[in-house]
Amino acid sequence: MKLNDKFKATGLVEAILTNVKTGKTRTYYYENLVTDVGKASIADGLRGTITNNKGVITYCALGTDATAPETTNTTLGVEIFRKLVSVRSVTANVALFETFYTTTEANGALKEAGLFGDDATATEDSGTLFCHVAINRTKTTSDTLTIRWSLSIG
Repeated sequence: MKLNDKFKATGLVEAILTNVKTGKTRTYYYENLVTDVGKASIADGLRGTITNNKGVITYCALGTDATAPETTNTTLGVEIFRKLVSVRSVTANVALFETFYTTTEANGALKEAGLFGDDATATEDSGTLFCHVAINRTKTTSDTLTIRWSLSIG
């Protein structure tokens, strides 16, 4: 066992699709993984390396690649849309990130999602991929989507 193997970060993703015409809400849960580069960024932040907002998650991105996420990933397979995280909170050792997508955003067969930070911008594939999860949901112009991501350290 290596020294850094004791650092555990896990996540749970809640995807909430709401049909704006019928009001019907569907909620789905997924376990995600924290990437190696995400863990390294968190560790840099803990030791005081504060450059380019090190360790700060700013964007949630959605993609269409069905390839299983791996800890070595640094980008989504095929990113189609990203948006600033709208809600950030912390309770004990759990950070919560929430992003809301309107009926006109990120429509199609969604297969993956990711949290990006550090020097991430609105440009796809920019920044550090902290978390990556496989999803399998289709969003249409009749749906809004809320992605609620909890990241537990410990």
